Amino acid sequence: MNNCISKFTQTFKPGENLIKPDEEILNFGRQMLPKEIIELWEEYGFGEYGAGLIKVIDPRDYMNSLYTWLGQKDFNKIPIIVTAFGDIFYYRNLKNNEKDISLLNIHYRKIEVCTYSYQEFFEEYILDENVKKTILRSDLYKQAVEKLGKLEYEEIFFFTPALVLGGGENIKYIEKGNGAIHHQVLLQMG
Repeated sequence: MNNCISKFTQTFKPGENLIKPDEEILNFGRQMLPKEIIELWEEYGFGEYGAGLIKVIDPRDYMNSLYTWLGQKDFNKIPIIVTAFGDIFYYRNLKNNEKDISLLNIHYRKIEVCTYSYQEFFEEYILDENVKKTILRSDLYKQAVEKLGKLEYEEIFFFTPALVLGGGENIKYIEKGNGAIHHQVLLQMG
């Protein structure tokens, strides 16, 4: 296993009920993603990592949502990880062989580049304690699990009212439900 992926799996321990990828998504991934991400899929699979703080996802489960938010289908942008709060980390293969990992923050309706390489993302960015606290909302996640229980694969925690409508990043505003549906609800609010 590649060093950057093993650092990732040491910090974000793979869950017990991971789903192995099928040949169709592996073939797609081999054409579109770095081999290390495909190795992660093959070795461990899709599902929760880090006790559910993040999910390594089958891109097909979030492509429609990502492309709706971005305003167009673009197979050079592939969703790879979803946070427990529904934000999407996605791999971008840009022109001139430039690649990065970006974040679609659905709650604040913004996109930001996290790193300019997948190695830096898996070896540094996602492992950073400040990223865990602020981007992944690790403390709030623990409170939400305590209050509402663990998430199923298709579920996320979300804020009611939505943050863009005056909700707050506080346990009293958190509920859980289907991630794809909530993505569409937030998009329609815009």
